[in-house]
Amino acid sequence: MKKIFMTCAVMSCFCAGLHAQDIYKVEMLSGSDLDGDARYVGMGGAMSALGANLSAMGTNPASTGLYRRSDVSFTAGLSSQPDGMHLINNARELGPDKTRGFVNQAGMVYAIRTGNDTGLKFFNIGFNYKRARNFKQYIGLNGISTPNGLSQTWQMLDLAQDMDGYWLDLENEKDRDQTTPLTLLGYGTYLIDPVIKDNTITDYLGSAAQAYNYRRAQWGGIHQYDINFSTNISERFYVGVTMGIYDVSWHNLLCYDEMLLNNQGQHFGNSNMQLEEHMTGVGFDGKVGIIVRPMEESPFRMGLSVTTPTAYDLETSSNLYLYSPYTDDDHPDGFWGEMDSNNKYRIRTPWKLNLSAATTVGNFLALDAEYELQNYSSAAVRYSDSGEYYYDDYYEGGWSSYSTDLGLQTEIKNWMRNVHTFRLGIEARPSSNFAVRAGYNFVSSPFDKDAYLNLLAEGPSYYYASNTDYVNLGETHRATLGLGYSTKYFYIDAAYQHQMQEATVYAFHYCDDGRFGVKNALEGQQLKLHRNNFQITLGVKF
Repeated sequence: MKKIFMTCAVMSCFCAGLHAQDIYKVEMLSGSDLDGDARYVGMGGAMSALGANLSAMGTNPASTGLYRRSDVSFTAGLSSQPDGMHLINNARELGPDKTRGFVNQAGMVYAIRTGNDTGLKFFNIGFNYKRARNFKQYIGLNGISTPNGLSQTWQMLDLAQDMDGYWLDLENEKDRDQTTPLTLLGYGTYLIDPVIKDNTITDYLGSAAQAYNYRRAQWGGIHQYDINFSTNISERFYVGVTMGIYDVSWHNLLCYDEMLLNNQGQHFGNSNMQLEEHMTGVGFDGKVGIIVRPMEESPFRMGLSVTTPTAYDLETSSNLYLYSPYTDDDHPDGFWGEMDSNNKYRIRTPWKLNLSAATTVGNFLALDAEYELQNYSSAAVRYSDSGEYYYDDYYEGGWSSYSTDLGLQTEIKNWMRNVHTFRLGIEARPSSNFAVRAGYNFVSSPFDKDAYLNLLAEGPSYYYASNTDYVNLGETHRATLGLGYSTKYFYIDAAYQHQMQEATVYAFHYCDDGRFGVKNALEGQQLKLHRNNFQITLGVKF
């Protein structure tokens, strides 16, 4: 059979109209880092009940109600991944440097005194920018052996069948719509090849590999802009609302190659896959919060806040390239092909609930503790009903002209777990001008231990997957230290944060027990994704 996917020029005629979403991209847009001004970071992010902090308006909007003076601050810092690596491809570096400078925060609050003779003491208006998430991450795996010839092409074989187990004819346009772009490229470059009997495809044969190299660099971030209104009622009740606006910019470069074996078990060449992805978009959410001092003579206070799901409007584009060392008389240097894809879609992140408590001891000690719950069962991905790739079986109406991908919704419920966050912070003031801070921040893993990228889930999200790799993130532990110096009008704060997180990386998924199986025959690789951050805040109060 002469394959229609023979050259790059022909391959480009079959560009996928959608770019796939999955549970890992849902987490990427739903999670957040510990970032903001240096006092907030130095306290481990535990400022929601203590209040009078610009960054805390993003967790409990009532926190700015404790301001009695106006405040303006600016924060800049450095971030590094000590275990990261510089990735080289075609003599150029993939992604930015391991250590980069950032603007972490900038904001102000204007405190309006309403009069001492009324219950409403202050009405405050605030604005704050902070970097909600830093996507910068490097992963490098070199010379990883695969057992029994296990190859990424074996997953392509699983994807070369329809949901009922019948082999797809990848020359047929209707059948091509039922698999992924990577599988089509694998077919076009002879990494998988059909077995034909009586003009009928009875099987597909994949390649065998002895080892693989995996390199990924991603960067960009989520920038959060908060607009806040808060009140101080009788110095006992503090109430606030915040509207959050989010700007997303994400870039990903992935290089994967396998050392292939011939029929005699000898290495004869390497296949190579390269994927470049870009995502941009905006999101909106709302927050409402309250802080209460239950005892008039005590500084003890309790806080409660709720954050709505962030509704993201996103656009993604990607370029997928695949090379194989198989040759013929017309292609002595091997076969290659590429595909471009783009997509517009919406993602709804989980609800958040925050509980906090804080107190002060005289003028020399402040303590804050809080718990936050993120409910992933409320997350969803939605596509336009009018899109070319609309399937009635896999959608459920909502968001006006957008509908939920039910296949991906099932995967979210199966493999994503509610995230529990604990924050503790302490600030000591040995003198009126000088402060020392420490904090601890814990975030539970968002994934079940057996989570995987299920490319056989029914739904359009997975029909257009350009990759097979996935990273299961573990728990996050953050330890912070901070220093501060202040005068009547001016202050300077500094903070250091050490983030500890481990992850398990899989280049692809293949189950020996059947293509719908969960257990991956490819051993996951354990990596440390630790990160160090340092930042300084300059501020003025008036």
